[in-house]
Amino acid sequence: MSKTRFEASAVIDARPEEIYAVLVDYRDTHPRIVPAGYLYNLKVEEGGYGAGTIFTYSTRIFGIENPARAVVSEPEPGRVLMETVSPMNFVTTFTMTPIANGQQTHLTIATAWPPARNLRERLEHVIYPLVMKPMYTKELALIAAFMKSKNAQAV
Repeated sequence: MSKTRFEASAVIDARPEEIYAVLVDYRDTHPRIVPAGYLYNLKVEEGGYGAGTIFTYSTRIFGIENPARAVVSEPEPGRVLMETVSPMNFVTTFTMTPIANGQQTHLTIATAWPPARNLRERLEHVIYPLVMKPMYTKELALIAAFMKSKNAQAV
């Protein structure tokens, strides 16, 4: 069965390895780029840096709280970071592609989920992209701002 997918991308004024270092650090920097109001209570259960990290968080959509647990993998270390979320069976990937001679990054955040099996899931699948679009737009903006401030401090 094919999965349904939503993605958003942006060009970030930072090197791919710099962005990757922010994303894989679930104890310190990754929580700083998670959009408030969409995801909250992010807690690392195991690991904390890259593959093998397990973390929990909650979402609130239309007043309904949904707890989730994610396992992190690195299918292409330094380029692709993946979060597999249960119980929803979502898979979110962060893919970094170098551009401008490696000085900038085309960053894509994509989430795929299994096809709907019933009416409730069909309705949820219509809603997911409506929630993900502003969430990923905000997250990409937070990453860009974080990298800008980090690079400004380094100068």
